[in-house]
Amino acid sequence: MAIISKIREYSGVAIFFIAISIIAFVLTDFLGGGLFGGQKQYVGEINGESVEYAAYDAQLKQTLNNYRMQTGQTPADAQLNGIRDQVWNSFIFEYAYTKQFDKLGIKVSDKELVQMVQGDSVFIHPQIRQQFTNPETGAFDKQAVVGFLQSLSQRPAEQRMQWADFEDGLRKSRMQTKYEGLIRMSSYVTKAEAAREYTNQSTKAEVKYVYVPFTSIADSTLAAQVTDEMLKEELNKNPEKYEAQETRSLDYVAFDVNPSPSDSSTFRKEIQQLAKDFAKAPNDSAFAMINSDSPSTFAFQPVGQLPGILFDKNPVILKGGIYGPYVDGKEYKIFKVSDVKEDTVEYVKARHILFKADKESSTEQKAEVRKQASEVLQQVKDGTDFAALAAQYGQDGTAQRGGDLGWYGRGQMVSPFEQATFGMANPGLIPNLVETDFGYHIVEVTQPRNNTAYKVATVSLTLEPSQETLDSVLYKAEEFKLASENGEAFRKQVESNPQVVLLSANKLATTSTNLGAMQGARDVIRWAFNEASKGDVSEVFNIQEQNKFVIATLTDKTAKGASTIEIFREELTKEVIKKLKAAQIAKKLDESKGKSLDQIAKAYGTEALVSTANDLSLSSNVLSNTGFNPVAIGKAFGLKKGKRTDAFTDESGVFVLELVSLTPAAKIADYAKYKSDIETRNNQRVQFLISEAIKKASDIEDERYKFY
Repeated sequence: MAIISKIREYSGVAIFFIAISIIAFVLTDFLGGGLFGGQKQYVGEINGESVEYAAYDAQLKQTLNNYRMQTGQTPADAQLNGIRDQVWNSFIFEYAYTKQFDKLGIKVSDKELVQMVQGDSVFIHPQIRQQFTNPETGAFDKQAVVGFLQSLSQRPAEQRMQWADFEDGLRKSRMQTKYEGLIRMSSYVTKAEAAREYTNQSTKAEVKYVYVPFTSIADSTLAAQVTDEMLKEELNKNPEKYEAQETRSLDYVAFDVNPSPSDSSTFRKEIQQLAKDFAKAPNDSAFAMINSDSPSTFAFQPVGQLPGILFDKNPVILKGGIYGPYVDGKEYKIFKVSDVKEDTVEYVKARHILFKADKESSTEQKAEVRKQASEVLQQVKDGTDFAALAAQYGQDGTAQRGGDLGWYGRGQMVSPFEQATFGMANPGLIPNLVETDFGYHIVEVTQPRNNTAYKVATVSLTLEPSQETLDSVLYKAEEFKLASENGEAFRKQVESNPQVVLLSANKLATTSTNLGAMQGARDVIRWAFNEASKGDVSEVFNIQEQNKFVIATLTDKTAKGASTIEIFREELTKEVIKKLKAAQIAKKLDESKGKSLDQIAKAYGTEALVSTANDLSLSSNVLSNTGFNPVAIGKAFGLKKGKRTDAFTDESGVFVLELVSLTPAAKIADYAKYKSDIETRNNQRVQFLISEAIKKASDIEDERYKFY
């Protein structure tokens, strides 16, 4: 009755707001589509040009329509986001790139376009070449292109429009290629640069060092020393590192919509009846297609390509047999064997326990491994569970699945293993160890060799909650929402309801689509950016892909460029703690200055590691197994032989480093290879660097998140 009372309590307010909403809707429609014209909406700004929502959305719909026509499918969320970005990039090209082309007089003439479509083969665009290659000769067929173009006027208007769009894309692509070519031609590598590249790669150093990783000190031991003054100092020193982006933070609750016991019971009866109907169906493939939630292959397949669960449950499967329903992941499956025939390929299914002993193992080591394998084999013979022993002793990737190798054909295993398993006419344990180049195997054949191909029709169904269950959970979610007038009331509701868990999603970006691990929550995030003020509580959102109802409250919001301690407190605190660790470690290491590196490490304690790095070059940024530490590499090559650094800080910890030896690069006369290496590297980055430079100069404001 609580929810009814709430409705009555707020009924007057609700009626008022409904009336206001209706009036606003009528006025908006009247003013927007009538006398005064509608106010334009924009999805962003590029190079001073506003991008209208209507123009962007029209192009997006056209692109989506082309995608559906070409693939016959509706794009999934990830593909949809990619298509939206593709359309947005076309506006960036139009408003930013083309202005650069105009300044330089870069154009593509009609004659050029003809050459790209139907001219000499050297000028043909790769996409045209791919589509009009003769499959028999593998050669480009110019006449096929000409024939297509001659018939274009008789084709549907939609196809003619698609071709016009394609040619427009060719022009743009060609202009971009010319522009990037000019930039590439302006790039020049001097002999001095090539010589430096050679020296950086060929000069080698050997160093010995003491290394204390930051992870050797727990953050919690220094957290109390961090003050706001320290955080502010760190923020002011590195403003570019802490440039704030527009973000939102949410607390939220999720009401899971799971099938009820009643749903499961009803589903079980339905699928059992479906199995009976399947057995009598005259057309197996048609029945499976009509009654399945997901498609499956209906063609002759060797046993190794059939669903594993089919043979796991049935040692032998026969023509006309109905098998299942079985639970396979989230699906319930019924199989009907429509036909069988003899195949040319043999498969066998086995499991094993590997005891490693490779070619490099000594005779004594192999004997010890063989002894252990023999003891475990005896345990299997005595009745100990094979899978449990595989998990305990197995030394390859199959151990955690009970040693199961699945089905495999001839030629997929090493010869001794293949001979042993394919030599078994019946399932069972091979009585002796099987020795291969990998070691010693305990092997059990779970399905003997099989050269039969099966045509299997599969009905796959997913147990979904009923409408009654859906309505029941929605009622609870709506009741929670109605009692949550603001963020404070929202959290009180969580505290008073032990079945509801409070979750958080902090610093969500404008393009975020997930709430934590929950995918497909874009509607919730769009609400947070568009409508919500701090403390507001959302409506009930239905996240259909996850079978959840979600209610959120906005806990924080940041504006772009507004860098404050509060926004970056977590990041700033980590950086300040890192510096406190560095100072603490360096001070303790320097107390032993003048002693050998081994003595310094011993005096510091077990957290200090001593190691040697050979064959270092200046082109490397990694010092042995310490990770990315470029400062250490630079320090090494700045030392004289036998000299040592003071304690210094790098990315992953604090070092004391000593140069053992330095082998200068030998003198060479020709640096052409190194010049070519630099040119190749530069050319590979041209497109990305141009793109980033143009985008930065165009001052792009992307506000699509308000609409999508």
